[in-house]
Amino acid sequence: MGAIWLNARERFQRLMHFKEIDRIPLWDLEGITPGTISEWVKQGFPNGPSPWDYFNFDKKERLPINFDPIPSYVNKIREENDEYRTFINNFGFTEVFAKKYGSGYRAYHYIDTPVKTRKDWKEYKKRYQPDPRRFPLTWGEELFEYYRDIEWPVEMWMVWGPGRGPKAGYTLGVEKFLATLVRDPDWVHDIMGSYADFALKVLKEVVKVKLDIMVFMEDGLAYKHGTIISPRIYEEFFYPYHKKVTDFLRSNGVDIICEYTSGNIEALVPLFLKAGFNLFGPLEVAAGMDHRKLREEYGDKILLWGNMGRQSLMDGPDAVEKEFNAKVQGWVEQGGYLPVVDDMILPDISFASYSRYVKLLKEYKMKYR
Repeated sequence: MGAIWLNARERFQRLMHFKEIDRIPLWDLEGITPGTISEWVKQGFPNGPSPWDYFNFDKKERLPINFDPIPSYVNKIREENDEYRTFINNFGFTEVFAKKYGSGYRAYHYIDTPVKTRKDWKEYKKRYQPDPRRFPLTWGEELFEYYRDIEWPVEMWMVWGPGRGPKAGYTLGVEKFLATLVRDPDWVHDIMGSYADFALKVLKEVVKVKLDIMVFMEDGLAYKHGTIISPRIYEEFFYPYHKKVTDFLRSNGVDIICEYTSGNIEALVPLFLKAGFNLFGPLEVAAGMDHRKLREEYGDKILLWGNMGRQSLMDGPDAVEKEFNAKVQGWVEQGGYLPVVDDMILPDISFASYSRYVKLLKEYKMKYR
């Protein structure tokens, strides 16, 4: 498309609608931890600017809407030593935090849940209701106009399901949730149905904003070798409620809707597409996900982001280049694919490796026929 320059919003929209773009957008999905930045400073990263400013990432803006419990649970430390802190988090779960990871990164380890009985659930779901506190103080026409006019994408992320979704077993804990699918299916339908109704009530306000992308954050629905639920279970307990919400979003002009979970989700992709999702990430390489395979199988029905393997950045700049050549060259021009690192950037990724990754993305020349 010659010397035409696109702003960040146009670039993202054109890429996701299979149109030519001027360059690859530079995005981050999972974040760069403070501990990583501290290590990078020792390796030559300037102490001062954020990595996003230093590398000049494409700007995007996330709507600050609160989908968490209101009132939130009060954080209470239950036990603490030099290695661990055990505390009640804002979802009411008892969580163990390993201090070695430092601030900005948590390996979620829940040892107790706030919902053990149907009576508990009846009380818990009262915290998932529409509430003015879910919206910023600036919520109104002036803000809506701002979001209509800005030159970068506007995204909305929502953890699907109460109690931080699948990582917490939708309030029950993962093991109990999986058992409840069999032992008390009506309860699971109530959990999913109640959350869908809550989400719709909040989203009726949210769609007053011009949204470029809506993300259902359901991280934890899959693991390295497959999903934690079967297609049959998904179709019975998830599909009707996902579809109810995605239909509402599409009827209000939101046409990029993401199902976001790590692990290998291949078995569920056909049903996800049927449920109204068309974008998938982060396409975790360590779990065997490959955007090239998905593109060949589903064509332009599917949008993809992620799939730049974190392991390649851990292995050093040469491995990064090899990954880039395999995953980007000749693929990004097809459209519908945004290459992004598929996991959080931790201190085991060097400043040199990440710099090479950014340099390759920035210097890549689009090769349209």
